[in-house]
Amino acid sequence: MKYFILILAILLLLLGHYFKMLRWRQFVEIYEKPQNDILLKSLIIGYMVNFCLPFRIGDLIRSIYAGRKMKNGIGFSIATVIVDKYLDVIVVGFLFLIFYLGSFPKVTLLYSLLFYLGLSTIALYFLVIAIKYSRYLKILTKKISSIFNDEIELNLLHFSWSIISVFKDMYKKVSRKKLIYNTVLIWLWYITSYYLFATFLSTFQSTVKLIDVFNLLFNSNNIFMSTIRISHISSNLILQIPLIMGLYILTPLIALYTISILKDKANNTLIENDDEQFGMKYLKILPHVNKNEKLEFLEAYFSGGDRDYFKRYIEINRNISIINDYSSGSNATTMLCTNGKQSFFRKYAFGNAGEKLYQQIRWLHEHENFLSLPKIISEDRGKGYCYYDMLYDNSYVGFFNYVHSMPIEDSWSIMKKTLNELEKNLYYINIRKADKDTIKKYIDTKVIQNIEKIKNAKLLKNLIEYDELIINGIKYKNLNYFSKYLTFEYLYDVFKEDKYSDIHGDLTIENLICRRNGVCKEDFYIIDPNTGNLHDSSNLDYSKLLQSLHGGYEFLMNTRNVDIIKNNINYLYVKSSAYNELYERYKKFLNKKFTYNRVKSIFFHEIIHWLRLMPYKVESDSRRVAVFYAGLIIVMNEIIEMYEEN
Repeated sequence: MKYFILILAILLLLLGHYFKMLRWRQFVEIYEKPQNDILLKSLIIGYMVNFCLPFRIGDLIRSIYAGRKMKNGIGFSIATVIVDKYLDVIVVGFLFLIFYLGSFPKVTLLYSLLFYLGLSTIALYFLVIAIKYSRYLKILTKKISSIFNDEIELNLLHFSWSIISVFKDMYKKVSRKKLIYNTVLIWLWYITSYYLFATFLSTFQSTVKLIDVFNLLFNSNNIFMSTIRISHISSNLILQIPLIMGLYILTPLIALYTISILKDKANNTLIENDDEQFGMKYLKILPHVNKNEKLEFLEAYFSGGDRDYFKRYIEINRNISIINDYSSGSNATTMLCTNGKQSFFRKYAFGNAGEKLYQQIRWLHEHENFLSLPKIISEDRGKGYCYYDMLYDNSYVGFFNYVHSMPIEDSWSIMKKTLNELEKNLYYINIRKADKDTIKKYIDTKVIQNIEKIKNAKLLKNLIEYDELIINGIKYKNLNYFSKYLTFEYLYDVFKEDKYSDIHGDLTIENLICRRNGVCKEDFYIIDPNTGNLHDSSNLDYSKLLQSLHGGYEFLMNTRNVDIIKNNINYLYVKSSAYNELYERYKKFLNKKFTYNRVKSIFFHEIIHWLRLMPYKVESDSRRVAVFYAGLIIVMNEIIEMYEEN
């Protein structure tokens, strides 16, 4: 009979371990599909190490072993184990309180009770402090992490992010009923097993009680010792026999480990459910695939930036993987993503930029039947955010890549097709004359105000003071020289013959997408319309292409370093021969198609595009703002020379 009690105690201990694995699984399955055999092996290995070695080293081994098998890595695994152990500390403290209030020896329990209650309180206190002063702790975390190289910094920040995410999602995403259910069953099986083990030991020595076994395993003086060492220092003679403790502790561990190795996934008692069948969806601990982008995001997060932004960012992108970030000169973000079934481009924005993005979605839907536009496969708009997804086809590339990988005739053909389609199907819609009031508002907001912002920019003040700039060894007249050409009176005379209609509004090279070596009729489409131009003239679309082909915007974007000495600006800049050839063809095309005054208007709109770009670069790209200022100055010199001083 007594050996039956021992076997039952071992079986219940085994059940307790199994349900502990199920509770751990709850934290993991928020972010990825858990593998029961891996979790079980990790848990068992950890317990075995703790049996032999002190300081709970087994918990670290458990985290590392499981983390190496998880797609989110060791840092994430450690975070889930910390949460799991935190719950155990609370439960053990509660059980010591029950034993203390019961008819058990008070003195032997008091220190353990105070230890666990104190540990729980300290942990709770630090949790509250971490929430209340999270911004300062994030900044401190970043400063400490930044001491190391990028690889270590990424690991430290990712670990910190994992802990924050697991604690947050434990509260928000984990089923509390299931969590309580698993926790209750864990400790029900453990306590019953300890009781039966005590009963078994009592057949040898009558003084062994439940509290003796529980206190031996969880006493505050013993928790940093190995299990085998604890049995040696026990005051109870029967518990000092290593064979008995080893038999009780190790047997269920060996049994579970054997099961986890031999189990057949199809017939295993520890069932692995089919995710698709049950509609399981896993959040991303971080959606980024690229390490550099992941580090960039974490550095921004731990710099103590806008909490609402990061909250919405994660909410929107948690069910996808971000393959690449293609964001450039706007407040909206564009990324290549995948949800595991298909790849797509996602564009999103928050706040006022989100409202502007919603207008872009409306424009795309309004014109999708008669223009070559991207196919929107999903969209959403909520409080403070907006996004839409566009189908990705890997046979298409951006026009910049197309120009530099295909014959120039093919590139020019795509450009002409695009412009002809817009002329035929878009620029006749809502056509009307430009009015003086709208032109004035356009010049005031897009020219006068932006010039003031440029002149007030601390990063540019020293450069603006010079009458001339020397850019890569060539002299150019500086901004102040062109003041007479940037007044309302002068520009109104240039723009007064413009016609208004529906326009794209941002027809840059990077917003033209082409099929490379395609045999389909649809060999291009246009993305990212801009509805906030005020002056809705098709001349703005023609001039946007000039900003690329004439001003070389894409090449300036690839310029990394700039040297400034007094009025000298030097940077590595080489515009490709393909761009130069397209620019010459485009200029001839404009001069042949339109009147002299209209072509002049188009070129002057290019100047305004550069003026509109500058305040954004001052705010977002301070390291290279002088490069774009140089681009503005070169364009202004060439256009004014072309139309006014030649």
